[in-house]
Amino acid sequence: MIEIVPFNEDITCVKTATEQDGAAIMFVYAYLVRDALFDTGCANAIGGIREFARGNKINQVYITHSHEDHVGCCKVFEGNVAIYANESVQKALRNPVQRTEFFRFVWGQPEPVWDSTLLPDRFSIGDLNFEVVPVPGHTMEMVGFYEPAKKWFFAADALPLPSKKRIAMPDENVPQMVATMEKILAMDIEILFDCHKGPIESPREHIQTRIDYIKEVQQEARELHESGKTVAEIQEILRLEAPWYMEMTEGRFGIDIFIKSILFDKPVL
Repeated sequence: MIEIVPFNEDITCVKTATEQDGAAIMFVYAYLVRDALFDTGCANAIGGIREFARGNKINQVYITHSHEDHVGCCKVFEGNVAIYANESVQKALRNPVQRTEFFRFVWGQPEPVWDSTLLPDRFSIGDLNFEVVPVPGHTMEMVGFYEPAKKWFFAADALPLPSKKRIAMPDENVPQMVATMEKILAMDIEILFDCHKGPIESPREHIQTRIDYIKEVQQEARELHESGKTVAEIQEILRLEAPWYMEMTEGRFGIDIFIKSILFDKPVL
């Protein structure tokens, strides 16, 4: 399913999701900025995106990272408009990861996309001038798009969706996520465009809450680890409970992965 929500005269929120019983399982936001689309949504909404593209002038597509809820509808635009992505994402577009049943149900399986263009460090959309900003952590190749004159930042998935992050993926570096959020806090931003929460005005508190929680859990986990506790024991002591869908992710998400990351990973960028 797809929902179109105008935000201002320059930006339209393009929300995609898998529909179940007439409702969205979980929305992901792409953003149409004048004639440029930032990310393309999930593959299960490809029919809606195709119809949206027919009714709107889209001359360029910019991709933040390779996860299936962000690149799922790139196939709609292949051969018609330029799809800009960094080198790592280009490789993933050509050979997308084959997702398990749960994620095919939630988001869909992206089709291979062979025709893409290397993402530049800067780009313009009319008189809007964007800087490409690395925002590693959720994935190491992820980027955001910053318009300093407007003080807009399209942050992709740089901020954890829940205020209290308790699960992670094997390719996530949680301390790097914190470092990235601290970098974003230092930027001059009035509106942050999140890919799951949507536009967030005056986002400082939203960001700081997530930083503070992870740092608090990290400190507690380190103290327990230094006292000889195992990862499983740390999880039990900190009462980090799994969401209902955890087993269905088949190892793509885990509380143990989150704990190991906050214990052993370090920021690298």
